[in-house]
Amino acid sequence: MQIKIGDNGNQTINTNLQAQEKAGADGRQKAARQQRKTVIFAGELPFHKDSITLRRQQAQKQAMKFVQDAWDSDRKTDQGMDEIRARQEVQRKEAQRNWDQAQELNDKREGLRGKYDVDPESQEQKDLELLMRASSPYDDHVFTEEEEARLADLKEQPLTEYQERSLSLYKDQVIFENRAKQAEDYAGYLQSSLTDMKIERLKHHEMADAQNKAEKVMEQASKDIQGMMIDEAKDHVDETYEEKREEAEAKAEEKEAQEKKIELRREQKELMEARIDEIREDGSGAEEAQKDQERDAREEASFLKDMADAGMDVAGSGAAVKAEIKDMLNKMNLIEADIKGIEVDEEV
Repeated sequence: MQIKIGDNGNQTINTNLQAQEKAGADGRQKAARQQRKTVIFAGELPFHKDSITLRRQQAQKQAMKFVQDAWDSDRKTDQGMDEIRARQEVQRKEAQRNWDQAQELNDKREGLRGKYDVDPESQEQKDLELLMRASSPYDDHVFTEEEEARLADLKEQPLTEYQERSLSLYKDQVIFENRAKQAEDYAGYLQSSLTDMKIERLKHHEMADAQNKAEKVMEQASKDIQGMMIDEAKDHVDETYEEKREEAEAKAEEKEAQEKKIELRREQKELMEARIDEIREDGSGAEEAQKDQERDAREEASFLKDMADAGMDVAGSGAAVKAEIKDMLNKMNLIEADIKGIEVDEEV
């Protein structure tokens, strides 16, 4: 709206009411955004759950691999030890079977001696025992001169039937004894292998080491996840406060614009009052001036009311505004008979 005062139209006031109303609406929208909470809770932060879950899963997978590898190694060691124990048992049974065979042959020789009624202290028995020593693979074959002489004599004379049969049984007995000792030796070697494997396991502590590694991996993952959450929280806080800073700047700009509008309205009022005084002196255009003043008073009252409704801290709001409007109307009534020549030009 434009208001021209005087016939020559040399004073024009542009109020730009539509632009002012639009600016007020924008300001109200920005003020509404200020209602958002300023306290930030960790549970409300938009964490990237996929990346956190992926990091946790990677750590769990790595920790499980440590434990699984140690478990597999232990299982292989256990399987190896079980195989050794099984072979050891076979050798022990083999040794026992051969010892039983050797003992059976020894019993036969004793039975043969009883059958032939040979005295244990007889020369025939002593000669047999000397021949047995000479044929034994376990004897170091160290003989006295008398024993060597007797062996030479025995080679020159035939053996008795008892000596031949008993010596034959003894040779078979020695074979079984030899097999039994070999089986026992091998079983003893296997036992040494088992002992070495147990000692080696105690040295390395593979499962305990794997569990320690797994715990360290999970601890590091926990620290990494905490770091990720802290970084994202910082970013979110920075974004939130940057947004609030921009809103605060916008609110300050809005307040400045409102203050400019208030200042403009005050200037309009001063111009109007000056013109009223001028018209009082001229004493012309009373009726049209009154209408103009009433319209301006209504616009002034509406503008101040809108500002008060929008929450603006307007100087003179409330009772003071009403008083000011009443004062304007009183001034208009005082010059009602004298005002002339006011032209009102409205543009929509």
